[in-house]
Amino acid sequence: MRKKFNRNTFFYATLIVIASGFIVKLLGLINKIAITRVLGTEGMSLYVLSFPTIMLFVSLSGMSLYVTMSKLVSEAMINRKYSPKNLLKSAFKISMIVSFFTCLLYIILLRPLTHFFLKNDALYTPLLTGLVLIPLVGMSDGLKGYFNGLKQSTIATAGNLAEQIGRIGFSITFLFIMIPYGTTLATVFCLLALSFGEICAIVFCLIKLKKYPPAHFEHTENETKAILAMSIPNTFSRLLGNFTYFLEPILYTGVLSYLGYTLHAIHQTYTIIDAYTIPLLTFFSFLPFAISNTIVPGVSIAATQRNATSITYYIQKALLFCAIPALILLINLFYFSKDYMHLIYRTTEGTEYISFLCFLFLFYYIDIPLVSILQALGKSKQLFISSTIIHILRLALIVIFSCIPSFGLYSILFASTATLLVGTIIHFIQIKKYTGYTPSAARLCYLMITFLITFLLMVILHRWGVHYLLIFCATASCMLILSIAFRLIWIESLFSKFKRSSKT
Repeated sequence: MRKKFNRNTFFYATLIVIASGFIVKLLGLINKIAITRVLGTEGMSLYVLSFPTIMLFVSLSGMSLYVTMSKLVSEAMINRKYSPKNLLKSAFKISMIVSFFTCLLYIILLRPLTHFFLKNDALYTPLLTGLVLIPLVGMSDGLKGYFNGLKQSTIATAGNLAEQIGRIGFSITFLFIMIPYGTTLATVFCLLALSFGEICAIVFCLIKLKKYPPAHFEHTENETKAILAMSIPNTFSRLLGNFTYFLEPILYTGVLSYLGYTLHAIHQTYTIIDAYTIPLLTFFSFLPFAISNTIVPGVSIAATQRNATSITYYIQKALLFCAIPALILLINLFYFSKDYMHLIYRTTEGTEYISFLCFLFLFYYIDIPLVSILQALGKSKQLFISSTIIHILRLALIVIFSCIPSFGLYSILFASTATLLVGTIIHFIQIKKYTGYTPSAARLCYLMITFLITFLLMVILHRWGVHYLLIFCATASCMLILSIAFRLIWIESLFSKFKRSSKT
């Protein structure tokens, strides 16, 4: 009964989170289209170049509280080792203290950072918006992580939806109000929209907290120590990733400037890759992130109970649920990258290498749940070591590929793709080591057959001159029907419920 309950909870929560994630993605797309079209290349350059720096300091102040709270609260409800009420209080205290010192560091470093490293003084004002965002992220993540740990993932998802709606409303409203006063001021308010979205999420979660007040257990262990023990390695791992992301434009600009490329060409190409190419290749990213957030409590409980069967079950389902939608997207981008780029962003820039690299981005969609599973298993230290290797390799590859004339300005795209491949392999080896999980050979064969048939269908329809949107619908239907026929995405609990209702 417990196993069926866990699986029902997992699947229904995942379906709700995916549906909500799709709405959030759609709203985000509308926001992105409005920003890119109104700000233009100059404004988007300010937006894109500001983002890595803001995210670096936000990742420090956030302290990875979403994953940490999800894991600790879900375990506490089983073994009562920690008090959820004390966990929530400790999370808020840690967040406020870390945010205070992060803001001080941010103020001190901001002026030299924009002038000497980013070499663009116009970035100073947009980057100031990070001071508003930094203290909000930790509180928001702590609340959403608490609800996810209670297996109330729909509340956490609704919080994300409230965040996105607030962000879009603020962004679009002030974008059109401020654009007559200059691109820089309009960019500032687009970045301030991130903070307004976090405020909306916090207010929503606090309202829901009255309905789901945190339980309090007596004689529990040190909750603050437990949060720090898990959040510090996770934060360092995320911080390393964001520090790499922060160093990317600096290193990329420095190396290519030394090689003789103009600053205008460097900034323009970086903006195109970061704002158009990679977002198109990762367009379905809301799916693996939704599944990863949903899977953390289930894997944490299974690990606490030492239930290897349940852990294997979650891994298998998460990987398949991430891989199949990703293949639908990537198959269509192979032929129609220019069409989809123009449909979404009204440009065809940044599509030069998509057909060549698109299928390698399958590793991106697989890697996201692997990282979440490792975190849920309590392997944060091991994850930090592997992340360190991956991010150092990424920076090294940017330098190496920049020196190769055929890559040149697109070195950052090739470096990202190569490290995706290496990182996924490392994380899969770690999963196999800690869980003993081995992919089913039969399922891999079925997945390959499904892919080949769907790809062949796309080639035939393309030669017949069928519209690319109709081809997307046809290939998506083909992939899903074959996946269900081969039981690759068979939802046991859902279909068993239908069978029971039909018998009655």
